[in-house]
Amino acid sequence: MQEVPTIELLGLQVTEPMTWITNWLVAAACFVYGHRLFYDDRADLSQKFWALFFLFMGLASITGGTAHGFIHYVGHKFHHAAWLLSGISIFCAQLAVLPLIENSKVKSIVRIFCYTQLMVMSASVLIFQHFSSVLIDSIVGLIGVVIPVSLAHYARYKDKRSALVIIGVLTNLIPAFIHLFKISINEWFNFNDISHVVMIGCFYVMYRAAKTEVNQAPTSIVNA
Repeated sequence: MQEVPTIELLGLQVTEPMTWITNWLVAAACFVYGHRLFYDDRADLSQKFWALFFLFMGLASITGGTAHGFIHYVGHKFHHAAWLLSGISIFCAQLAVLPLIENSKVKSIVRIFCYTQLMVMSASVLIFQHFSSVLIDSIVGLIGVVIPVSLAHYARYKDKRSALVIIGVLTNLIPAFIHLFKISINEWFNFNDISHVVMIGCFYVMYRAAKTEVNQAPTSIVNA
């Protein structure tokens, strides 16, 4: 196993301490965003699903951070749990835009696709046990579903929420590129840590998007 930065904390060997801490910071931000969205008195169905997106992303981050920091005690399968939770989070993001589709047939097709994608992603994590399953699932779910649906709704209604959702999703390409090109300061604050810090800001954009009221909601907004 490749050596990673390690410290001793309360008698425990903590590996990748900054990755552990920044992951938990992402989780904290997600829990705050999700709580505020879910318990907003003006929350509609889409906003509730965005709240669940943040809830499961927070669970994924806290689980992933635990795996990075305490791998000697929880084992590598904790990473798999984090990846599965990420998949559920992306699924919730897809459900958040599903009410925006007015055509019932198209909505049914997209719904079936989203459920199938979640099952395929979960199976791939358990079979291949590789982070690429999360990357592919995120690209398909966000770039392939969330953005097109939001773009179509914006084109018809000039809806501010849809526009901000698109911007929020695109901003998350920044931490993705940081991770892809392994942009690091040093081994103690590497590409994982930098991408996590940037991700908090990106998720804030998505939080503000989800909290924005729909300019003109179709009748299907109440029937996900």
